[in-house]
Amino acid sequence: MLAYGGVSIVNAIPCWKGSSMAINLGVTEVNIIKGRELEEKDPLLQTIVSYFREKYGLEPFDVKVKSNIPRRSGLKSSSAVANAVIYEISREFKIENINVPYLSAILSKKAGVSITGAFDDATASYYGGITFTNNKINALKRIYHVKDDIKIVIVPRERPKNMNILKLKKFREVFCEIWNIGFKGNIYLAMKLNGILVGKILEYDFPIKNIDRNSEVLAYGISGNGPSFFVVVKEGEEGFIIDKLSQVVGKDNIVVTEAVDVDCERLPVNYKRYC
Repeated sequence: MLAYGGVSIVNAIPCWKGSSMAINLGVTEVNIIKGRELEEKDPLLQTIVSYFREKYGLEPFDVKVKSNIPRRSGLKSSSAVANAVIYEISREFKIENINVPYLSAILSKKAGVSITGAFDDATASYYGGITFTNNKINALKRIYHVKDDIKIVIVPRERPKNMNILKLKKFREVFCEIWNIGFKGNIYLAMKLNGILVGKILEYDFPIKNIDRNSEVLAYGISGNGPSFFVVVKEGEEGFIIDKLSQVVGKDNIVVTEAVDVDCERLPVNYKRYC
């Protein structure tokens, strides 16, 4: 996998501070075709290709991406695509000293696919594990390993085009406090509080009512700006949740995956302490 998708621990829009956990869905392949113009009209790809061509004087090239992350669902597909494409362009054209997640955040914001740049999503997507960031200054504040053997059961749902996600900004202080809770190590609580609040503010429903009553559930939430819903359970205990969700959304509308731990080889030298 070139770059991973993820689920939210804390939404970064209200407070500029965010947190994400990498999951085993992602960009599986990026092909660079030299000598022809970019065919895709996607604004993110156009922004990335234009940046590299202008900054490094590169010849025309096209980009083809294969990903198994549902789009427009809050599962970090844009950050994964940006990371994978930036990485592959720098490798193909032998461009050194590229900070992939940082550039991903800068170009995602420039392309208009992210309000904050989604540096939390970009770092988790590229490094794996659980990352806590300040997206206002694109600073990685902490990385946690995924300690538990867990499964993530996801109901991907596409976000309505008329959704006013800026309503989240009215709740800056409470999201900052949720970020602090997760940053100090209570990640599952932060994940749940974030999901409940995002769901209330943006008027998303949870497919399972009273989910806290199920002992198998470690955490649950709304990923990104939604409306994808996810449940975190211990490995081997996901069957019960899958059955319950299947009764509501159908088994074909459920994705089961796992968390991805930190890839220490990708971490910059100043973050090796997290390994």
